[in-house]
Amino acid sequence: MSFEQMDKDAILSIKTIESIMDEDDLLAREVMIQEAMDRAEQLKCLTKFKTLINAAKKEEKRLIELAKRDVRAGAKTSNNVTDFTGCDESYDCGAWVANDNGVRTYTVMGERLACYHPIIPVARMINIQTGKEKVKLKFKKGAMWKDIVIDKSIIASSSKIVALADYGVSVTSENSKALVSYLSDVENLNVEEIEVRNSTSKLGWIKDDFVPYDVNVYFDNESNFKMLYESIRKEGKREKWYDLVKGIRATSRLEPKIYMASAFASVLIEPLNALPFIVNLWGDTGKGKTVALMLAASIYAFPGNNEYVTDPKSTITALETRTNFLNNFPVLIDDMSQIKNRFDDDFSTLVYFLCSGKGKERSNVNLGINATNSWKNVFLTNNEHSLVTETMQGGAVNRIIDVEMEEGYIFDNGNHVVEVIKKNYGYAGEEFIELVKDIGFDEISKIQKDFQQRIQDRAKEIGVEKEEKQVLPMSIILTADKLATENLFNDGQYLDFETCFNLLKDKDAVSENQRAYEYMISEIGINKNNFIIQGSNRDDYRQIWGVLENGYAILLKNIFDKICKEANCSSRTFLSWARKKDLIRVGKDGKNTLNKRINGMTQRCIWLKIPDGSNEFVEVEDEQLPFDFDPK
Repeated sequence: MSFEQMDKDAILSIKTIESIMDEDDLLAREVMIQEAMDRAEQLKCLTKFKTLINAAKKEEKRLIELAKRDVRAGAKTSNNVTDFTGCDESYDCGAWVANDNGVRTYTVMGERLACYHPIIPVARMINIQTGKEKVKLKFKKGAMWKDIVIDKSIIASSSKIVALADYGVSVTSENSKALVSYLSDVENLNVEEIEVRNSTSKLGWIKDDFVPYDVNVYFDNESNFKMLYESIRKEGKREKWYDLVKGIRATSRLEPKIYMASAFASVLIEPLNALPFIVNLWGDTGKGKTVALMLAASIYAFPGNNEYVTDPKSTITALETRTNFLNNFPVLIDDMSQIKNRFDDDFSTLVYFLCSGKGKERSNVNLGINATNSWKNVFLTNNEHSLVTETMQGGAVNRIIDVEMEEGYIFDNGNHVVEVIKKNYGYAGEEFIELVKDIGFDEISKIQKDFQQRIQDRAKEIGVEKEEKQVLPMSIILTADKLATENLFNDGQYLDFETCFNLLKDKDAVSENQRAYEYMISEIGINKNNFIIQGSNRDDYRQIWGVLENGYAILLKNIFDKICKEANCSSRTFLSWARKKDLIRVGKDGKNTLNKRINGMTQRCIWLKIPDGSNEFVEVEDEQLPFDFDPK
């Protein structure tokens, strides 16, 4: 409260005296009194002000003594209880009168209004993830009762509590302090009576419960993700959805089956203690990729209007926040290229980030660290092209299961599919969760490990080695498919094991350095005109990259570094790997560079071995080169 701008009438008003006496902090109250007295002296009304403030102090003291006497006599300070029509809860409210006409109390200064309508705290929420408390308020404005869950700090501050106005509560700067006092009194007078519940700000597994399907854990974050939260629901007729999906599954198209299996698999990541991964469907536009994604969404939620399916135009921070919220539910991104393009050549970083299951650490205003976002789920994406590129780091490659579309349209009638799933959805997800609980995590883990072993046995049988970081995700997808096929669909339409097996990258193919070598050989071939070739008489080079001779591409060091950067690999790491594979010529000094005279100048160069010592550049399929060459 500022006294400097007050005139004589304002400084001597009942409102000013009441505001000062309402301050519970005695030190703060005394500071206010001194500031008011200074202003009263300036206005030449100090004596009148002192008389008023002393009278208020005497009345306060009298009321305190009366209260003490009542307590000594064994009486309550008040027998007031909340009396709201249509509200099951009724609590001791101390000195407050709380009824259908609102909430108020009476002091020597007159009526003190807290709220024009009924309002009451009915539950305390203790968040499992953060330990922070929230409070559930119930209020009636008009004919309907409403519930809101808000941070405890909001109702503890007269400046913050005005935010409740956004939810429809009649609170202003005038009555905010009284409303804080009323809510605090009710909560503290009814500690044993007010319900205390565990709560969560995230969906998915909370120990053995799954939010929002289970009610043992209260969800306290609806206000921040209202549209997304409300999209996860059941609508329409269960039979219509199942009849449609069974018909789609009977076509034996891979795309909708692996999408749906992956969506089911998302809720198994947490209990199987796995890391997130990406399943990307790619191929020509207009062939049904988006409809397949919507079909996967309809397992849990309304699939239209970008309510559940992620908007690809959202920022990475927004994507992280949304993913943390969904937690174990699948994250569906339609047209991944819109996000991919924003990362240019550093898309591997985004893949690592999403599949790490952990967000960025962020500090707060108190110089502490906020709780870090986390998730364990599956990302379902689509794109016109494969997400895996020549320049992608190997560690990112093995976190993506890339599914190329088969020829033709995925659905016979995509419009019909969309029409049905927009009216009938949300049943299979809840039923799958109940199925998982019934079977038990231990039994599901056994099924997953059996699939994992089956993949490894098949790889051994044909003499290949599959990347383990891909084997585990695929085994989870196959597990989810088996559970859904045998218990939800009962149609025998399993994912084809051999087809799924062939989607997995060979370990050599995922080798980051191997991929970099193949990229370099390709770039050398494409840019052959930039090399001086042994025996050639050309002198019209626009740019010289090096020399081709005796089975080597002798690359200028700056050109080699440039290609490494384009290949998204470390030049130092690559040279170490290439040296072990005998793919570079090493100098007598042990360095990875050798001198070469190019256009009359001696240059330090990388001597990279190329196939057959010829100028035919072919893709290398294995870590062992397809030629015999003796550098001596």
